[in-house]
Amino acid sequence: MTTILRHPRPGFMWDWWAVDAHGFLVQFSCGPAPEPLLVHVDRVDAAAAWAEENRPAWFSHAPSSLHAFSCDGELPVYTRNSVPDSPLRLSDAPAAVAEVAALVELHKAVGDAWTVYLDEGWV
Repeated sequence: MTTILRHPRPGFMWDWWAVDAHGFLVQFSCGPAPEPLLVHVDRVDAAAAWAEENRPAWFSHAPSSLHAFSCDGELPVYTRNSVPDSPLRLSDAPAAVAEVAALVELHKAVGDAWTVYLDEGWV
């Protein structure tokens, strides 16, 4: 079954999280997300607002504890922004973010991936 991917607000920045196959928190910026997550846009927005206030390093280009990827268009192709020295596990993530990240479980581990093609078996 193919997962439908779309952006909730095309043309605008949108941050969302997922958990990879090894249990690590992954942050995605811009671009499309799996459709089941889109029924929770308000919760995702609240988590992003919490993270911007409480974890501002997650939104800078400085190394952080997250596997972080961004998209520069509407296609589900994400490029790595940062490689964490000590990646954050979902179980250790702040509850505000962990709750929405748990809504999207990736079928693969991001590990050393530099590009994530969400439409190619990741979700």
